Amino acid sequence: MDNEILEENIKITTDHLLELVKKNCWNIITNRYQYILTDVNSLEYINLHELRKIKQKTNSKKTPQNLNSIVETLAEFNDDLYDVVLYVFKAKNNKTIIEIEYLKKSDLDLEYYQKIKDNLTMFHAKIIMPPHQNQLVKFDANWQNNNVLNSVKKILSRFK
Repeated sequence: MDNEILEENIKITTDHLLELVKKNCWNIITNRYQYILTDVNSLEYINLHELRKIKQKTNSKKTPQNLNSIVETLAEFNDDLYDVVLYVFKAKNNKTIIEIEYLKKSDLDLEYYQKIKDNLTMFHAKIIMPPHQNQLVKFDANWQNNNVLNSVKKILSRFK
């Protein structure tokens, strides 16, 4: 896959992500995007709850970049990309920061790698819902960044 196709796939997946956010979140999302990268295999975690905390901490320290910079970085191992997942990391008034989480084929175990080595890269758009969230009610796309507010909501949800 060349850089133009990679960039186009990221743009399409970004559009899908924003559709998900508009459908499920009450935030107004600006069309000024910046991106941060996360190599899933570079993170050590025991479970998904711990992974979310680690990603939140490390991503807060990253400098968001434009799409061209991200494509240049991903192009270094373009043919080795297995899975690319986009999430909204932060929705601000003046910009939307999108996390691009990727997994490389070479990071998978050898047996599985042999099965998928010639597969095309998969692109996904996902949103992470807050715990105890009613699926019919829109939520804050920034819920993971509001630790104090989320703790209060978690406690209150136990009394419902």
